[in-house]
Amino acid sequence: MSIALSTQFSDGESRCSPRLVAAAQQPDAIDIRRGLRRGEFQAYVQPKFDLQSQEVQGVEVLARWQHSQRGLMTPAAFISLMTRKQLLDELLCRLLAQGLACQVELHRQGRELSFAFNLSLHQLASDSLVDQLAARLQQHPLPLSSVTLEITEDAFTSVSPAVQQRLVCLKELGVRLSMDDFGTGYSSLWRLNQLPFDEIKLAREFTAQLESSPRARAIVRHALFLAEDLGMQLIVEGIETQSQRSLLMQLGACFGQGYLYAEPMPVDSLDAWLKGSQQPF
Repeated sequence: MSIALSTQFSDGESRCSPRLVAAAQQPDAIDIRRGLRRGEFQAYVQPKFDLQSQEVQGVEVLARWQHSQRGLMTPAAFISLMTRKQLLDELLCRLLAQGLACQVELHRQGRELSFAFNLSLHQLASDSLVDQLAARLQQHPLPLSSVTLEITEDAFTSVSPAVQQRLVCLKELGVRLSMDDFGTGYSSLWRLNQLPFDEIKLAREFTAQLESSPRARAIVRHALFLAEDLGMQLIVEGIETQSQRSLLMQLGACFGQGYLYAEPMPVDSLDAWLKGSQQPF
């Protein structure tokens, strides 16, 4: 199960959907606080799949704002301001509550799916983060190994020793750690050596170029070799076509996420979707 937060509180996939309303004017802090009080911020989930069997392995929990006037908004409209106003922890608490409640119910039904939540560098800088997460996670009858914290790689440009130690502490709690958007930052390989990751999520930019770029295919192939040598799982982001899925399987990829399989959906819809999904891939 995975847990992740950042500008990934996240959009999940960056593809446009006609149901997502682009705000003509950015919300202000008062608007955001009002939305938090009213419960307008909702957990959405996007499934992760086994490319071969097409079975759902877990989900990533994403943030959406069902604004009373502007409609459904993605994190691009509010995460930067929430970061500046130090409101990310409150948002994370709401996503954890909604996501973990869903996960507990699925486990009760015998569906032992992992759930992932995104963490930002700003949150990792908090002295109380580990204690807060531990307290919330231990309120639920779930194995902590079924929870993953996804850390966006570009947040690691200046990781302090204190932040590194907090990641170690989170790992010692029993949760899994994932490096999100691998390959888009400046220090990917060094961070893999430095920090206790269990999983790599390969950035969707490489998936988008698979069919046209031999270099992109070579990078994906070597990323898979690297993950295997390090004992890590690799998940490919941004899979949108059957051709991409086929190429990834030829290269040796096992797990993926993207619009080919499912768009982000309200967390309350996941149970019904799992029961009704035909997965015609």
